[in-house]
Amino acid sequence: MNRQRILLVLTLAILAGLLVQIDGAQDLKAVPSRAPFSLEIPQLNRSGITSLEVRIATTQINTVKIHIAEPAANQIAYERIYTVVNAESANTIQTVRATSAGKVVTLDLERLERFRLQPGKNVVEISAIDRAQQEYYASFVINAGATQAVKSTRPVISVGSSQFGGRRYALVVGISRYKFHEGGLNDLEYADADSRSIADFLKTRAGFKDADISYLENENATVENVRAAVDLFLDRARENDLVFLFVASHGTQDPFDPKNLYLVLHDSKVTNMSRTALNMSELQTLFTTRLRAKRMVILIDACHSGGVDAASVTGARQLERNENNTFNVYAEKLFSGEGRALLTSSDVNEISQEGKKWGGGHGVFTWAVLEGLGGVADVNRDRVVTTGELFDFVSDKVREQTSGRQSPRALAGTNRDFPLTTVRR
Repeated sequence: MNRQRILLVLTLAILAGLLVQIDGAQDLKAVPSRAPFSLEIPQLNRSGITSLEVRIATTQINTVKIHIAEPAANQIAYERIYTVVNAESANTIQTVRATSAGKVVTLDLERLERFRLQPGKNVVEISAIDRAQQEYYASFVINAGATQAVKSTRPVISVGSSQFGGRRYALVVGISRYKFHEGGLNDLEYADADSRSIADFLKTRAGFKDADISYLENENATVENVRAAVDLFLDRARENDLVFLFVASHGTQDPFDPKNLYLVLHDSKVTNMSRTALNMSELQTLFTTRLRAKRMVILIDACHSGGVDAASVTGARQLERNENNTFNVYAEKLFSGEGRALLTSSDVNEISQEGKKWGGGHGVFTWAVLEGLGGVADVNRDRVVTTGELFDFVSDKVREQTSGRQSPRALAGTNRDFPLTTVRR
C-alpha cells in the first residue's frame, strides 16, 4: 500500500508539473514578442535598429521601414500586419513586400500630413499575428530634431476667460495603495497625497463647490466607483460648465495586448486588465458621446514605475522598463477634441518622479501644478491663471527639477485660455 501511495503521489506530481508547463506555455504564447522586428530609416542610411529609441537630427523623413525577420515573417500573413504612427493607425500608408530575409513594411510618411514626423518624440508601432496565433509587437521612438521652426498644424483654440460663466465640476482620483500586487504592481508613495492636495485646492482656492467635486482615494477608487463618478458629471455638466479631471495612479498598456491602454485602479489586476481596469478608449467614447460641457481640463500623472514586473508573472513584460512607455501619446490622442486642455506628467519613454523634496511628499508634476495654480504661473499679472500659463509653468518647472529627465506633454492645439484660478493678493 505504501508503495502504491508513493507511486500515486509521484504520478500526481508529474501531472501537476506538466500542467504548470502547459499553463506557462500558454502565458508565453499570449505575450507579444518584439524579436523579429528592426527599424530602418533609408534617408539616413540607418538600418538594423532594434533599440527602443533612436535620435535623428531632422523631421524631414519621407519613409521608415520595419523589417520582419525569418522564421516569423514566413508565418505572418500580409493582412495580419498592423502599424501605428503617433497613435494613428498607419495601415493606409503601409506597403508590405517579401524579401529573402523576411518581409519589409514601408510607411510612406508623406502620403498624409498627420503622419509626418514632429519635433521631439514620435512613436512607430508594429503588431502582427502569425498562423499559430502567436502575437508580435514592437514600438520604436524616433526622437527627431527640427531642421526649421515647425508649427503645429492644429490651431490653438481660444474662447477667452470672459465667456466662462458656468459651474465647475471635478473628478479627482489618487491611488497609492492597490488591492492586488500580482504582476509586480507596486504601490506608490504620494499619489493619494497628490490627489488630496488637488481636491483641497479646488475647493478652497479655485471656486469649486464641495458638492461638485467627486474625490476617490485608494480603496474608494475602484473601477465601479470611478465609472459612477464619470457618469455623475456627464449627467450634470451643461454646455457652459467646466469639467476638471485629475488622475494620479498607474497607467500602462496591457502587457498581453499592447494596443489597449488602461488606467490601473485600486481593484485592477494587471494580469487581467481587460476585465478589471479602466480602458482609456471607454473614457474617450463617453466624453465624445455624452459630455455636453465645452470646456474640459485634464491632468494625468500616470506613468510611474512598477506597472508590470516580468519577474512576478510568467511571460509578462515590464513595459515601463523594457518597452517604450507610450501611454501619454495615446492619452493625447484619446482626449483630443474641441475645448479640451490636456497635460500629462511625462513624455514618451519617461517615468514620472515623486519624492519628499517636492512639497514634503508629492509627485514633481503635482507639486508644480499646485505651485502654478497658487499664482506663480500668473506671468501677465492679471490675477488669473489660465491653462496656457499653467501648462507652460509646469512643463518648465518639471524639466528643471528633474534635470530634463521628465517633460510634461501637452495636447497639441490645446485650449490655453481657460481660467483656472484667481490669484489672491
